[in-house]
Amino acid sequence: MSKLNEMRMYTWNSTGLNWVDSDISLGQVERKDYFKSSDTESIKALDEAFKSKVYGISDEVKAENKNFRNFTRTFDIASADKKETEIIELKLDSDNDILVSGIDVNAGEDSTSSYLISAFGEGDNLYLNSQIRANIADKARVKLVVVTNLPEKSINFSSITTILGEESYLDITYIEIGADNSIVNIKNILDGDRAMVRESGVYFKEENQFLDILATNEHNGNDTDSEAMFNGALKDYAHKNWKGVVDLRPGCVSADGKIGDYSMMFSDTVKNKTAPILLCAEKEVAGNHAASVGRLNKEMLFYIMSRGFDKKQAESMMLEATFSKALDKIEDEALKESLKEKVHQMNTRN
Repeated sequence: MSKLNEMRMYTWNSTGLNWVDSDISLGQVERKDYFKSSDTESIKALDEAFKSKVYGISDEVKAENKNFRNFTRTFDIASADKKETEIIELKLDSDNDILVSGIDVNAGEDSTSSYLISAFGEGDNLYLNSQIRANIADKARVKLVVVTNLPEKSINFSSITTILGEESYLDITYIEIGADNSIVNIKNILDGDRAMVRESGVYFKEENQFLDILATNEHNGNDTDSEAMFNGALKDYAHKNWKGVVDLRPGCVSADGKIGDYSMMFSDTVKNKTAPILLCAEKEVAGNHAASVGRLNKEMLFYIMSRGFDKKQAESMMLEATFSKALDKIEDEALKESLKEKVHQMNTRN
């Protein structure tokens, strides 16, 4: 058994949130080729930046990503360069049922770049081990949207880690739909003074699906600012763990971190565990953490029903409106519409 998504500082053991026990791995499976060609050279500056950082789902999952990787993309953005959105589509199917991917972004000083990374699949028993890293230099601006849309009987290990320099800015969105077993680790390391992160996430789990998310914003620089908001929905027998951490490290004077999770439950049989956590090792800082678990707003529900919609229609409209803010960040219109349609289908409750 391996400890996945282990928290740096434990909460009460009785919550079962400190880590996930799992023996899921590729084990002795032979490395498989992927149908898309890969980049061959790594980015030395990025590798150097990440050398001393603690990140990822676990050491075992990182080692698997290194040893079994069959797809690599690297983006080395020059200083002051302005780039259009890079779209990376990762597809799994019966012929490509194992994808172990690594995507690295090195955003040079005062550059602007945007990335839309989507992993989707068709078929059964698909396996994804995805590692995304971004090194964001001083005054650089990066927009990162990551979509995971896998079918049932799929396994998803997704790790996203960023390092931010002085006065840099990150707009990051994670969207999770599907996959029976999903472990997600998102960590933003605000090293430079006045670095800023704006993070959003949405998830929808149904039937017996399991999702564990560890979302951490680590503040090291002065006057750093992070805000993270997750919204999700659970139905049937779904099980979700969400751990959101604002980590205010020594020396991050005047840092400000906010994090929250708002989860809607559409069945009495779902299992939801949410832990917003504030770790503080500095005096002159501000931090907020929040969580909400339950039903939709009754007043808004009544208002929509008064306009001629039944309760199920009104609930569906409210849920899809909650998701739309994150989905609207997707710049690929076809992908955006397909996700909205899938959310609508999942949201149809008998």
